[in-house]
Amino acid sequence: MAGTTHDDPESQIGCAPSRQVDVYTDGGCDPNPGPGGWAAIIHWANQEWVLSGNDPDTTNNRMELLAAGAALAVLEGLLGCCQVDLYTDSQYVRQGITKWIDGWVSRGWRTSAKKPVKNQDLWRALHRLTQSHEVTWHWLKGHAGHPLNERADRLATEARLGGSSRFATLCSRRPHALRRGPGLPDAHHPTGDRRPAVEIYVKASRREERGGWGAVLRQNEHARSLSGNEPQATSNVMLIRGATEALGALRKPCRVILYSDASYLIHGASVWAKKWQAHGWKTTDGKPVSNRAEWEALLEAARPHQVTWLLARGDAAPDDLSRAGELATEAAASGDER
Repeated sequence: MAGTTHDDPESQIGCAPSRQVDVYTDGGCDPNPGPGGWAAIIHWANQEWVLSGNDPDTTNNRMELLAAGAALAVLEGLLGCCQVDLYTDSQYVRQGITKWIDGWVSRGWRTSAKKPVKNQDLWRALHRLTQSHEVTWHWLKGHAGHPLNERADRLATEARLGGSSRFATLCSRRPHALRRGPGLPDAHHPTGDRRPAVEIYVKASRREERGGWGAVLRQNEHARSLSGNEPQATSNVMLIRGATEALGALRKPCRVILYSDASYLIHGASVWAKKWQAHGWKTTDGKPVSNRAEWEALLEAARPHQVTWLLARGDAAPDDLSRAGELATEAAASGDER
C-alpha cells in the first residue's frame, strides 16, 4: 500500500525499481505560521540534486510536506520508478504517510473525527507520488548532528530568507548531474501516465538592438535545438518566446521539466502568470502586466502538457542549458532563425 515502509515490500504496487536513491528533506517557518522555506537533497549513484523553495505565508507542516513531495516529483520526472530511502525530521510527515493516510483516503480525506484533513492538497499529491516509487520513510531527530539533515536545514533556512515570492530552485552539485546520457538512464513512465518525458532547457541573449533565444529539447538520448531572434526584443521577451516555441514544438502531450537559470521565466510561469490572469492581467499594484501577450501565449503552449518549472543553479551548468545559451547568443548576433 502507498506510504508503507519496507516491512511488507509485496504491498507496493505498480513499481519495479532498479535505482536506489537517498533523499533528505527539511522545512520550517519563522514564525509559524509565516514565511517558510524547504529543501531536499537527492543522492543517486554519483549524482546529487538539491531542491529548495519558499512561501511567504505558510506553516512548518506544509514546508515539510512540500520538501518530500518535490523530491519525489523530480525523481519521477528524471528517473521514473525508484527505490527511495527518504529521511525527514518531521514526525507529522512520517506518521501521516505511514499510519494515517490510508484511513484518510477511505474516509474521503476526513479524519477519524470526521473533519477535513489539513493540508489536503499536499497530502493528496504526496499520496499519488508514492504510487510511482517504493519509499521507505525514516525519521531523524532534528539538530542532532546528522550532516545531511543539518545541511537540509540550512538550505531551507536560506530559502526562507531568500525572497518574498513562492519559488523553487534545483541545483546541480556535481558536474553534468542533470545531463541525460550514459550517466543517467532513460526516464520511465510513472504508473498511470504514459506521456513521454521531455526535458527543455531555455536561455536568452541580447546583442545591440536584437534579442535571441535558444532551446534544447531532450528525450532520452535524442536532442533537438531551436533558436530564434527578434529586433528590439528584450531578454525577458526572448525567454518567454523560447519556452513557448519549445513547448509548441512537442507533437503530443508530454511530461515536461523545463529548466532555465532565469528567475523571471521560472517564477513567472510557475506562480505569477496564473495570478495575473486571474486578476485581469494586472499586478498587485493594479498596473498592466508587462509582456502580457507573450505570457498568454506561453500559458496556452503549456496547457496540453504537465510542466514542472525548475530554476537551475549550481557549480556547473548542465550541458544542454549551456548549449541553449550558445544558441541564444548566436541567434542574437546573426539575425538568422533556425
